[in-house]
Amino acid sequence: MKIRGTCANCGREFLPEQVTDAGGHCPWCGKAFNRDYTALLVQALQQADRAGDVLEDALKDIASIEELAMDIDEESVLEPLRNALEAIRRRRARV
Repeated sequence: MKIRGTCANCGREFLPEQVTDAGGHCPWCGKAFNRDYTALLVQALQQADRAGDVLEDALKDIASIEELAMDIDEESVLEPLRNALEAIRRRRARV
């Protein structure tokens, strides 16, 4: 899973590792995404990126099991993610 974001200042797309490398700033225009929380943002983006990869790998492992007598409720996985992303959008709309 590759998480992507878009800078509200320059409109360019970025990956979490680019923001990490840029110290919490846009890798393209250099503007801080939040001047007071750059370290927290970098840490959270790194964690989200790792967690996304772990979740994707785990689901692939489950999918590879032959004759699996179960289903995973998609909404139980997707709904919390949608809710968190919606909260991010709401906060962004207030800026």
